[in-house]
Amino acid sequence: MAELQISDLEIRETERLLLPSGCHFDEDAIRVIRHWESTDVSACPGSGKTTVLLAKLKLLADRMPIDKGAGICVLSHTNVAVNEIKGKLSEYAEKLMSYPNYVGTIQSFIDKFVTLPYIRQKVERTVQPVDNRTYAQHMLHKMSCMRRYAKLEYAVKNNYQTAGNGYSDLVEYVQALYLRKDGALCIGKQKKPFAGSDKPSAEQFRLLEYDLLVNDGIMRFRDSFKYAEEAIYELTTQYANLFSLRFKYVFIDEYQDCFELQRNVLNKLFDPNKCVVFHIGDSDQAIYNNSSDNDNIDWCPSEDALPLSSSCRYSQEIADILTPLRKDKGTITSSIGVTAQKPVLLIYDNTSIKHILAKFISILEEKGLHDPNGVYKAIGHIKKEDSAGISVGSYWEAFDGSSGSAKEFSYWGTIDEICCGLQNGKLYRVEGFVRKLLCRLLHYAAVKDAKTGKDYTMSTIRTAINEKYNDIYRRCIIELSQLTCCDRASVNDSLRNMINGVFAGETQNPGDIFSSVPAHFMEEPKETAQDNINNENIFIDPIRGRRIQFDTVHGVKGETHDATLYFETDYMRSSDIIRVLNRYGVGTPGTSPLYDFSRKIAYVGMSRPRKLLCVAIRDTTYEKGKNAFLNWDKVFLYKNEQERES
Repeated sequence: MAELQISDLEIRETERLLLPSGCHFDEDAIRVIRHWESTDVSACPGSGKTTVLLAKLKLLADRMPIDKGAGICVLSHTNVAVNEIKGKLSEYAEKLMSYPNYVGTIQSFIDKFVTLPYIRQKVERTVQPVDNRTYAQHMLHKMSCMRRYAKLEYAVKNNYQTAGNGYSDLVEYVQALYLRKDGALCIGKQKKPFAGSDKPSAEQFRLLEYDLLVNDGIMRFRDSFKYAEEAIYELTTQYANLFSLRFKYVFIDEYQDCFELQRNVLNKLFDPNKCVVFHIGDSDQAIYNNSSDNDNIDWCPSEDALPLSSSCRYSQEIADILTPLRKDKGTITSSIGVTAQKPVLLIYDNTSIKHILAKFISILEEKGLHDPNGVYKAIGHIKKEDSAGISVGSYWEAFDGSSGSAKEFSYWGTIDEICCGLQNGKLYRVEGFVRKLLCRLLHYAAVKDAKTGKDYTMSTIRTAINEKYNDIYRRCIIELSQLTCCDRASVNDSLRNMINGVFAGETQNPGDIFSSVPAHFMEEPKETAQDNINNENIFIDPIRGRRIQFDTVHGVKGETHDATLYFETDYMRSSDIIRVLNRYGVGTPGTSPLYDFSRKIAYVGMSRPRKLLCVAIRDTTYEKGKNAFLNWDKVFLYKNEQERES
């Protein structure tokens, strides 16, 4: 496949479009931009890989249409690429995001083009992926009200009572259940099966999954790739030919975050010999895989992968701290260079842990980081309040480690979405959420579409409303739009009156459709969606009003901060910092996968800041590994305030 020829003039034009005035692409970036054969791209944190990807997309957009009507496919785990194209390639956005091109998430691509069409053909209905907890709640509901799952329900509840101490509740326990490839029913990380493949519990669990798929129209997000692999296994050649012809250039960003099954599916869809495939990522940032799974296989870039090893995010002082944390200890070169500002180590004892936040603010003052609109974050690996040892919450008592996210498959979660839509003036979104809620309520009430005999969909419920209930439905939507107070109570009252007024007569319990709804669907979240927007674990410092946000390392992956405070946290009888001391020549590496996982956690967390990196560790950890911190400024919080080592 002939490579595109990119002129020096095109490189300069692209630099003017994407880079700050007077800045230029590094040599390794130019090498990637000029490369148009299938390859892996290994990018260190802050290397500007997203900008390099945008440069390649801009150059392709200049050459559209592509031969034989082929398109470009850009996939990642989030919609960052979509937002970046709209923001930085606005004049090309319509062209890049229109047919025959596809820009979106890996999950949405697989669902749209492979999994959902395959399942629709298999079970003759639409299916929606849901989160693990929602799925487990549906499982428990079916177990409790259908005799065919009685043995499974008995086994689950009995085992939970005797051996479920490690789970917060029965729902979380059911979430951990899964069928192994040999058909045995297993739970969590236990090696011994919950029930062998020949046991009634395993068979009923298998039937329950199929029941939820066929009758409730739901599956777990994680099952999407299982069904995709099943579909591709049946039609391997057809799929490979279809997608390799449809898309001539394929870019898969953050490839290290694809688990092995996802990589297998993507590799079968896009043949690198028939189309140009770029796997872009950093294997050292693969923190979403199971930290204690010995069978887990991380992505390893090919030996001839193109490197992006120059960082424009942080100074050489921070780069030198990060280099030993790379698997191959490959050098990271900072394009900013040496700034004479070392990372700062905050060393505390049991009596001074609560002084860390104040000291961090003091250091921000000292370093001249005064901007109240800057990005300042305090992060750690473990957030759980009930975990053994120190967690993020140990450093700031006000930290809320709960997810706080509204449940997609819950009544109050949908109400919260409607409230937000009304507050933001997006009535079109509100109407969509109302129809989604109606479909779910009618499903629970066993009310089927009279025309098809199947559950209502977003489309068929609209048709039914237009034909039979148009006036009262439109009146309700108008009433919602005119609410002076768009809170839960007001929205709930308006919707309940409409729903019961229209549909209750069609149910088995006339007068109140909600009597047919399972309890888990009506569970009220601790916080509303709006609460989550306004309360994001942010501490407002009293000196300049800087917003210091507390989060986990997973929560800030991909971000860039002005200053980052990284907390040592404990997991499985040790800490992330203790486990990485060997990378700096202190002690010997352990054999547990946790050592490699801690290395990646520290690497991701400490590579976020542009200007200042602070790390807080216990005095006992410091004593174990003094020689690992020779290139840090050190502040001892439990000694005299003026005592500092450099």
